[in-house]
Amino acid sequence: MGEKKPADAIIMVHETTLQSWARDAGTFVLFVALIGIGIVANSSAMQWIGAIMAFITTMVRSSGKVERLTVEQARAKLDAIEAASS
Repeated sequence: MGEKKPADAIIMVHETTLQSWARDAGTFVLFVALIGIGIVANSSAMQWIGAIMAFITTMVRSSGKVERLTVEQARAKLDAIEAASS
């Protein structure tokens, strides 16, 4: 009746330094765009939303909750999750 759902997990298999920098640059551009459009539109709400999103994203990324595994370690972890849910 009450089937237990496995806990959510984020597994980063591989990310090069360039990919990491590109992801961070894209995030920065998003924040600048939100705050910049808020300035141009004279909307303090949009500026605040951009700042709050930047703060939350920075906190989540610095939390270290993402496991960085090799392909073999990720396969073993996924197999263990699959076995536990069966």
